[in-house]
Amino acid sequence: MLKIFFFLLVIGSLNVYSQNERIFLHGKISDKLGGLANVHVINLNTKHGTYTNDNGNFKIPVKLNDSLRFSFVGYETKLLKVTEKYFGIKNNNFLLNKTTYTLDEVNLKRNNLLGFLSADSKLIKKEKVINAETLKLPFAGSRILTPAERRLQTAQGGSNPYMLGLLGGSVSLDLIINSISGRIKKLKKIKAIEESEKNISFIKNIHERYIINELSISKDNLYRFIYFCEADSKFIRILNQGEIAMINFLKQKSKEFKNL
Repeated sequence: MLKIFFFLLVIGSLNVYSQNERIFLHGKISDKLGGLANVHVINLNTKHGTYTNDNGNFKIPVKLNDSLRFSFVGYETKLLKVTEKYFGIKNNNFLLNKTTYTLDEVNLKRNNLLGFLSADSKLIKKEKVINAETLKLPFAGSRILTPAERRLQTAQGGSNPYMLGLLGGSVSLDLIINSISGRIKKLKKIKAIEESEKNISFIKNIHERYIINELSISKDNLYRFIYFCEADSKFIRILNQGEIAMINFLKQKSKEFKNL
């Protein structure tokens, strides 16, 4: 009797543990042709997300009654509530259906168009756009400078307070003085640091959970790892290629980081 009571107590404890602690749910996302790569999988309760690999497989920490969302461009978004049947199975299979687009009805009105683009384009009435560029305001359309960029521009003579004639041209007095004093060089370093910190903050905000949970980089080493990635000469190019390229880059760099 005592053994049975102890057995039931252990089972009950495991039950409570499984309901309160998240474990990895393994799954595969496919369409009618096979596994789908780079499908975004997110736990709506924890906001933790991941992507499927080349074969459509993924793993994500969940607990009972969590809600998962599967989304991929060109496919219907799928919502899933985690129930007991998804635990204990090595791999769960999920199917995504392609999105069907329905075009709105278009009513055609009588017109005097001739069917020739060069002639018809002159007959189409265009609404007048009013903005800083059409009004020809100063600096319209120019990018807003950061504090470091503004200081550097001013030091290089952006405000042009004094000009010196030089071989038929002119050179800003600010540029000459600040170049000799070393201020230009210092401000360029500050600008580079500002851009680096902005990129590092962006990676932390977007990929922190992925780096810690999927790449197994400890929280104490998070910034050290991101700085390690940012020092790579390919970092800026990868950053401009988009989120998927950055995830693959981080995965590769994590292997190098762990080998150091």
